[in-house]
Amino acid sequence: MFDWISNIWIAIVMLFAMAWVINVASDKLGDVLHVLGLKLNIPNSVRGATFDAIASSFPEFSTAMVAVVVYKEFADVGVPTIAGSGIFNILLIPMLAIFAYHGTDKLKADPSGVYRDMVFYTISILTLIITAYFGKFTPVSGVILICIYVGYIVTLYLQTKKYQQSRTLGEQIADTADLKHELDEEGEDEDFVDMPYSKIFGVIIITMGLLWISCDAIVKSAIVISDTFGISKLIVSVVILAACTSIPDTLLSIKSAKLGDADGAVSNAVGSNIFDICICLGFPMLIAGKEIPVNFGENIIIFAFLLLSMLTTATLLLKKDGIGKKDAPIMAIVYGLFILYVIGVAVGFIPLNLLA
Repeated sequence: MFDWISNIWIAIVMLFAMAWVINVASDKLGDVLHVLGLKLNIPNSVRGATFDAIASSFPEFSTAMVAVVVYKEFADVGVPTIAGSGIFNILLIPMLAIFAYHGTDKLKADPSGVYRDMVFYTISILTLIITAYFGKFTPVSGVILICIYVGYIVTLYLQTKKYQQSRTLGEQIADTADLKHELDEEGEDEDFVDMPYSKIFGVIIITMGLLWISCDAIVKSAIVISDTFGISKLIVSVVILAACTSIPDTLLSIKSAKLGDADGAVSNAVGSNIFDICICLGFPMLIAGKEIPVNFGENIIIFAFLLLSMLTTATLLLKKDGIGKKDAPIMAIVYGLFILYVIGVAVGFIPLNLLA
């Protein structure tokens, strides 16, 4: 579709243009998902971990699928993009949510939701690492990752049923009134909350279609940039593609934080990462129908940063008094170390393959 993106200037313009399209589509998607979660009486942490996470992760899914089906660059583009996006999501998104939070001066997330998401996220990362250690991704490894996500969804379903049984009609009416007030403050028509299901799903389909097309253009642009400057596709993917595809996750979490929804903001970030690893990587592994070579040595530090970023954010979120603006620099420092590593590899100061 985007074979006409053939030189560096077109590629750079398309990167910014498609990032803007993702921005607009994600903002509208965030609104309808909040309304859908309210209509279905789903707890904020579950909505953030499912509707918000899956929809905002569609760019990562699109990128991985395009990398496999169209450009045959899964190991060099798909995996690094998902990993880089995961590090971005788990560190920078909660940090930005802290600054956007309109509640008290500290953001407090439900500890049970944090433990739930972090446990499944850790299992997902370790499964990915073990698979990469053997030097190849296979349809079997894809099935294993997908099964982990199925287990995650079952856990969320059971929590939702328990939540719905404990909710009163008065609480549901109050939540609807609060959402109408917040949307009104953002300039949205409060009748937006009364949108019928048919229109909600129509908006979801249209916005996700725009995200798929945008990501196809971004992947092609990144490959052109990589070839033009002679930069490793892994480096381009882990920084540029990861940041671009994380725009929806970031915007949805910031929107949730502005609405005073700490659980939704945090669960979106972590739930997105679980979806990214288990589905955005697992499904392409499955449909590839063959073994996909992967260099463990080239990815080992990225995997290490995935674990480090998870431990950093989990530790801060589980603080008894909540996470405040003074904690934000810690997450920024860890992400800064990751960027320094990427720069070190790009300039040849750090070897890409540490096991060579």
